[in-house]
Amino acid sequence: MHKKMQLSNGLTVVYQKLEGYKSISIGVWVKTGSAHETETNNGISHFIEHMLFKGTSRRSAKDMASIIDGIGGEINAFTAKECTCFYTKTLSMDFEVALDVLSDMILRPTFLDAHIETEKTVIIDEINMYEDSGEEMVIDILNEITFAGHPLALPILGTKTSVMGINRDKIVEYYRRYYNAANMVISVAGDFDETELLTKIDHYFEGLEPGELRYKSIDATDYQWNYASRKKDFEQIQVAINFPGICFDHELSYEMMVLSNILGGTNSSRLFQSIREEKGLTYSIYSEPNFYDQMGTFTIAFGVSKENLQETMDLIADEIIRFKAHEISDDALEHAKNHLRGSFFLNLEGSDNYMDMIGRIELFAHREKNIDEMLGKINNIQREGVIRLVDQCLNTDKIALAIVGDIERHETQALYNRFINQLSEKH
Repeated sequence: MHKKMQLSNGLTVVYQKLEGYKSISIGVWVKTGSAHETETNNGISHFIEHMLFKGTSRRSAKDMASIIDGIGGEINAFTAKECTCFYTKTLSMDFEVALDVLSDMILRPTFLDAHIETEKTVIIDEINMYEDSGEEMVIDILNEITFAGHPLALPILGTKTSVMGINRDKIVEYYRRYYNAANMVISVAGDFDETELLTKIDHYFEGLEPGELRYKSIDATDYQWNYASRKKDFEQIQVAINFPGICFDHELSYEMMVLSNILGGTNSSRLFQSIREEKGLTYSIYSEPNFYDQMGTFTIAFGVSKENLQETMDLIADEIIRFKAHEISDDALEHAKNHLRGSFFLNLEGSDNYMDMIGRIELFAHREKNIDEMLGKINNIQREGVIRLVDQCLNTDKIALAIVGDIERHETQALYNRFINQLSEKH
């Protein structure tokens, strides 16, 4: 079981010593992402993530990169809907170097105007790359439908207009609001001496302001359903479908993963086998649950040629109808549980994966969790729990549909209506 402590400034540290490891992974998590933004400053969380690599009052960007490269380590970051994470992976003997660089980035960014203007160009180019990717664009459109009117609908990168409107004053204001001890977590996994680790973290992060926890409230009543399409000159049609899901800390979160594994989450799933392997209609089709702090979604996504689009949608409807008729065998349930159990342990093989897991637990779980408890929940998954989620989430009157490709709005509307009618008539 991982341990937890709180520094005098309120910063939470979670850590797990892993026997037999030679590495250590350190993550600095900030509870802010695009879900904490507005249309005006959309993309600022991701922008700040970039800016923290541009240099501090003590070091240039090159200096920071050279220090980590010089010990054979890794340093990186990512921004998500509800969090931003800066992380390193190094040999255990070099953990203090990693703490020095991470704390310097977090506590002493310069946010120089020249760097801000340079990074705007970089991020605009990143947005352009995204707009050439139908697989990513269709998910953003789906989120715009599902979370209309709430910041979860905003794209992580921002828009070209919002990014161009970001300036130093906005960055500093946002940074001061969210980059504080109460709104951050440090997670550590790997080989270390506990006393030394905690002493060094306290030393390097003691300058962090206490602050307060900030979050955007959202609940299931904010879930929306509709359809939308964007005409793009792509060879394939990209499709994404949303159903209501459950939050990160829901009591049936593992049952939701099992449901997904059976329907479309693995290569042996119903959707993959029937649509790709048996019919050969598409190369890629999958389902996945998306867990947010206070709610979630269940997504089915695929890419297909236009001539195969209707048949693929019909087959998906057929599989969902089988689910809603509770056609889930004991063998299928056990197979999905075994897959979940195996992937759970394989995902803990690296210190970086373990660091990621305990960091997310601390940010989003509203009670203490440990590995034994989570494994116990997987082992105790019952058919009744999966059926309960089927009835609750695969709701035929709460379906959102997004399509990107060579398709008109009236064609999207016809597909949407047919899909809903199929599910409603046969249920």
